[in-house]
Amino acid sequence: MQTHTFTLFASRWHGRLRAISLCLLLAAGGLSASWVWAQTEDSTAQPQAELEVQGTQSGVQTIAQEIAVQPSDDAVSFGVRDMFEQADPLVKAVMLLLVFCSLLTWAVLFEKIFVFTRARRGNQQFLKAFRAGQLDVLADTADNSAMGRMWQVGQAELKHFKSLPAQTTETDRVNRLLQRMALTAGIVQERDLARMGSMMGVLATIGATAPFIGLFGTVWGILNSFASIATLKSASLAVVAPGIAEALLATALGLFAAIPAVMIFNKFARDINGFVGALDNFSAEMIASTSRQLDEGR
Repeated sequence: MQTHTFTLFASRWHGRLRAISLCLLLAAGGLSASWVWAQTEDSTAQPQAELEVQGTQSGVQTIAQEIAVQPSDDAVSFGVRDMFEQADPLVKAVMLLLVFCSLLTWAVLFEKIFVFTRARRGNQQFLKAFRAGQLDVLADTADNSAMGRMWQVGQAELKHFKSLPAQTTETDRVNRLLQRMALTAGIVQERDLARMGSMMGVLATIGATAPFIGLFGTVWGILNSFASIATLKSASLAVVAPGIAEALLATALGLFAAIPAVMIFNKFARDINGFVGALDNFSAEMIASTSRQLDEGR
């Protein structure tokens, strides 16, 4: 009874601990990103070489002449932090959203590694005890694995079956018992798989939408660059380049958030499929073992 009470207490706090761990991981990721961002401030400004102005035969300026260096007090820095600070407010919002999505992706990765490792270890320990026929170990470790919880509901159905008086249609009763065991074990299996698959939809959403969110920021930044051309009445690269650089940073952040999300989603999707096969095999093995016990009169 004390073991069951402790198990209920642990399961009640499991979800809270997962939420706290996600928050801590997001906070740590945010601090790390801020530190890296600050480090780039001093290493981004690069001196520009002066270009010699030479006229062509047609009298048209070359691109090199067009982007000739300006006085040092007007030099523009193109570091990551500088591009973020000089970006349009909407582009800034897009960048911050993509950074948050990236941090959330890595937080889900670490949380899933912990959950899947714990589930895999619990299933292996229980399956080893089940095949060895160690009933005392099964009772103590059943709450710590999906296979154990499936075994518990199967044993409850078997206990209820044995408590009923024998009838003449014994074969039909056994068949119904095995069907009920398969159904109840399947319900427990689906519940555990749904718990393991939590946040997988978030990874899929980030992987599918982050590139388009970054592309939206890029398009908006390029629109601002063309608006600057119309306002300043100059098609100089010095006018267009800052806006384009800031816009492309949004696309880079979108890809930085999407690529890991897709890879992590595929990895854990394969792991979940492996768990489905393992639990299906255990359900069949448990029902076969129960049928064998009934045939032997135990």
